[in-house]
Amino acid sequence: MAAVIGLGAAIGVAQDKEAIIKERRDTMKRQGDDFKAIADFIKGEGGVDQATALAKAQDLLTIAPKIPSLFPAGTSLADFPGKTGAKPDIWKEPDKFKAVIPVLEGEEHKLVDAIKSGDKAAIGAQLGATGKNGCGACHTPFREKLT
Repeated sequence: MAAVIGLGAAIGVAQDKEAIIKERRDTMKRQGDDFKAIADFIKGEGGVDQATALAKAQDLLTIAPKIPSLFPAGTSLADFPGKTGAKPDIWKEPDKFKAVIPVLEGEEHKLVDAIKSGDKAAIGAQLGATGKNGCGACHTPFREKLT
């Protein structure tokens, strides 16, 4: 009986971790959608106006502080191959991983300011900087692209 309960608990933990991975992937997709909307505003496509672009940038700011909680131990690509690209280095270098968040937030604040200015060239430059210095600071060392 104890073995059955233990197995049930292990399955429950795995399902919880899979749910966290799904939430993490959905959150990253949401960030991508926010970036796309801002890019559409810059290009004058998709009917995205300045207010919408600003709301999308502000949404990015709400997501950033939540990112570390989306990476609990046991949810790396070694634990769930093919379901996540999160490298085990995240948990080997947690301080380095968490140090990316303030950088990301700083870039996102600059993006909000650029959008408020309405200067599409400045917005484009800052969108690129946010992707490179914010997102890239995490994706480059801590993410393996899924195939």
